[in-house]
Amino acid sequence: MSKLDRLIEELCLDGVKYTEIGNSCIIKTGSGINKSYISQNPGKYPVINSGQAPLGYINKYNVEDDEIGIASRGAGVGYVSWTEGRYFRGNLNYSVTIKDKKILNNRFLYHYLQDNKHRIDGLATFQGIPALNASNFAKLLIPLPPLPVQEEIVRILDNFTELTAELTAELTARRKQY
Repeated sequence: MSKLDRLIEELCLDGVKYTEIGNSCIIKTGSGINKSYISQNPGKYPVINSGQAPLGYINKYNVEDDEIGIASRGAGVGYVSWTEGRYFRGNLNYSVTIKDKKILNNRFLYHYLQDNKHRIDGLATFQGIPALNASNFAKLLIPLPPLPVQEEIVRILDNFTELTAELTAELTARRKQY
């Protein structure tokens, strides 16, 4: 049982309802882009596609405040990204846009997807170029605990993530020192 599942179990004593992600979110593919276009149109907006790092930076964006992305093709298939602000979503990245933010917290969904990457990987095909079909991904079951519970889980996990980053930085600094 994952850390997030344990938190849900602890905070939802009466259980929790599950739904397919496609019922609560709109899943769309980004726009086509290639390296030639990126090199000819440098700018400040990151290009989020199938990798863990931006493919480059260009002078236009096609997304604003739609933070969750899922790599749909290639070696990074299933990678869950969080990108704030304006950026360019490539055609190898699905947006996961919540339909009703009174029912599902965006940051909670991000943590849940990250924590359940193995389930996303189970929906992908790995014959030839690894791929995640949007209709398969739309069937992924996600929990819908009450919104205050989601917000508490986000607070706990974001705090844990921050403390982990601080500890990692401290350990790296100590290794350099010695």
